[in-house]
Parts: sequence; C-alpha cells; structure tokens
Amino acid sequence: MDLAELRDFVAVARAGSFAAAATATCVPRSTLSKRVQMLEAALELRLIERNTRKLRLTQDGELLLERAARLIAEADDLERLMRDRNEEPRGRLRVSVPVMFGQEMMGQIAAAYTQKWPETEIDVVLTDRRSDLIEEDFDCAIRIGPLKDSNNIARCLAWSRTVLVASPRLAAGLDLQSGLDAFSAWPTIAFAPAGTPLPWTLENQTRQIELSPKSAITFANMHAVRAAAIAGGGVALIPAFLVYEALADGRLVQLLTDWRGPASSINIVYPSRRHPSARLRAFIDLLASELKSSPWGAPEGATNLT
Repeated sequence: MDLAELRDFVAVARAGSFAAAATATCVPRSTLSKRVQMLEAALELRLIERNTRKLRLTQDGELLLERAARLIAEADDLERLMRDRNEEPRGRLRVSVPVMFGQEMMGQIAAAYTQKWPETEIDVVLTDRRSDLIEEDFDCAIRIGPLKDSNNIARCLAWSRTVLVASPRLAAGLDLQSGLDAFSAWPTIAFAPAGTPLPWTLENQTRQIELSPKSAITFANMHAVRAAAIAGGGVALIPAFLVYEALADGRLVQLLTDWRGPASSINIVYPSRRHPSARLRAFIDLLASELKSSPWGAPEGATNLT
C-alpha cells in the first residue's frame, strides 16, 4: 500500500470531489483519479462510487478513510520528529502557569532555560484561568490538580501536598501532644482566594478530615499567608513547594507530620495536534529535572518533607 496513494485518497474523500481535492492539493485531477484507481486495484476493493456531479465513499472506503487519516497523521508526525531531532531549541516559547506556582518557581526555571538555550525566548503568563492553548497560542501550560478531559497531551512531573506549618516560637507554645483534637485552640491563618476561607482537608494513613479554621488573619494570597506564618501570626496550611526553603532554614517548622493535605499532581500539558518543537521538548525536560530534584516533588503523591 503506497502512502502517497493513501494521502490522495484521503484528500479526495475529505474534499468531496476530485476537482475540489485538486484545488486543495495542487495535484492535477487526472493524477488524483489515477492514484485512487491504483489504490483500489492494489486492495482489490471499490472505495469510491463516482458519478458526474459528486462522489460517495463505499463502506470499505469509509473504513479506510478513518484508519488512513490516522496513519498519515502519524507518518507526518514521525517525519517532523526525525527531521528536528537534532535541532537546537530556538524561538519563542509561550507558557501558561498558575499564579502561585509561577511566582514561586518560574523565575528560576525561565532563567535556567534561556541560559541553557540562548537562542530561545520564554513568555510566561501567570493566570489561574484554564487557558485555551490553541486559541491563545500557548505552547504549553502547567496545571496543578485533576485534569479535565481534553485533546491535550498531559504529563505528570511531580506531586505536592499542603503541610501544617508555624514559626518555631509559636509551635513551642502549642499543645501538639493532643494532635488535631487541640485544633480549635490554635491561632490560624486562613487562605481565602475568592473571599471565603478555604477549609483545611488533611489525611493520614487511615483517615481524612476537613477542618474550618476560625482565623484572626485572612489573606487572598498564599505568599502573604507564608509571610504571616514566618512572623508568628498563626498555624497555616501551605503547599510544600512554598515552604520547603523556610522549613530547611528553620524559619518554619512542620507540625503533626503524619497529617498532610491530599496529593496534587503538577502537570505539563500541550496541544495534541501540535508536534512538540525542540524548544518545547527542552523546556519539558528542564522542568521535569528541576521538579524531580526538588525536596518536595515526590512520586506517587508522597512528600519528601517528612
């Protein structure tokens, strides 16, 4: 079976006529007709019913069209992959990133990317809205948490959990021996991105519970929550990637290490209809390496902090 004949058959079937396919492909009508006839002869099947005004696919033609279109797409993708396999990353990369993750992580990652690949540019757009990658011309997006069904290709790069933290001085005065039974007596800092404080969901090896902190301090920004926690304003529930440095240098301590928030996946997504360019592949590899080496990005929903 000749790939060129299959390609012409698909063009004719999609265009609805040999004349329209000739216009779309810049291949003479007579050549298209001859190639489709050769394909029918090779398969010993009638694929198209022809008349003077229009054509109609036979049942065999309908079946072949579906499979042939996928085969041609795979062949084109493979050709592009092999052609630019050794291509140096260059050009502009546009990335959609959640605000919190972007503020904390993307400065370092963007700098490392352009330093490693000096012929590239990177445009990082911080937004918590789920951008339409095709319509808004994004090469990729970083998304945290469950993914909606879509035609995008997704790859999980790391996992993060929220953890309970407080300043060392505040923690020293808390009743931690009673565990979460003493929670109502703790001073807490609430996170309220939409105006209403979010509940705290925590789990251990056997249970999952939801707590509703009654906080004297409330912020719509998690970086402000972290700053208040470091200053001793209260206990906070914060994503591990936001506090790992403060935990490492002693500005914060983790409380009740057997209780953590549910694991959230950190994913890279990009449009399935686009072959990943050399600059996108380089970015994915760099991002995966950075997250894998982090002290908080552990596999299978675990956390490296405890």
